[in-house]
Amino acid sequence: MYQDILYSVEDGIAILTINRPKVLNAIRLQTYHDIIAALKESDSNDQVKVMVITGAEGRFSAGNDLSDLLPGAALQALNQCVIDVFDALAGFSKPLILAQEGVAVGIACNMLLHADIAYAGQSTRYSLPFAKIGVTSEGACSVLLSEAIGPKRAQELLLTGRFFTADEAERWGLITAKVEDGKALETALNTAKELLKNSQDSIIAIKKLGKAEGHHERVNKAVKAELELFTELLETKETQARINQVLKRG
Repeated sequence: MYQDILYSVEDGIAILTINRPKVLNAIRLQTYHDIIAALKESDSNDQVKVMVITGAEGRFSAGNDLSDLLPGAALQALNQCVIDVFDALAGFSKPLILAQEGVAVGIACNMLLHADIAYAGQSTRYSLPFAKIGVTSEGACSVLLSEAIGPKRAQELLLTGRFFTADEAERWGLITAKVEDGKALETALNTAKELLKNSQDSIIAIKKLGKAEGHHERVNKAVKAELELFTELLETKETQARINQVLKRG
């Protein structure tokens, strides 16, 4: 059923593993389709109580596969996938735990803003490199990041696109805790098992109450506004030149 992810359910825990290790688990159109389908399956399946998302072979994800942003690519389909994946994340009713190792770039970093709990190996590096390639932020990062870590820090990360560390992410509250390298998934699964001991109705209610009124609609509105500007910038010569430069290096 899935091409770019591994998906399993065992003892109430769904595990989604982004599985494109040869390209640092970069997310292409097919990957989006797989992630969206797995999120919907997990949310609707009564056997699933908790979901864990991780990446294959010690890397979470290098973010969007930039080849999908070149002329001739299915940009409209990609935009719809971005809308759909963050719609699914914003509306996900059960606990969502991230287990990150290696790198988490772009959308992979933005997933932190939609997770309930997140663990990262201590060497994990994060980046929001949108300005470096000439586009805008995505995933409602334009509004959620400043609320999570403060507007000045958010702007510094978005405007510079610099890498930041798991130490910084932990200090700012973007992740629950940093752990020994290679232990993020084990830690996430241990927490998931603890959650299974509690009232599942209570957990769902607590998660629902923890979201601001209108959160789902607000996320969708922000994502669509971001994509409008993202698409405009993507069509410029400068942005295409920057994307090609990154692809040549990579």
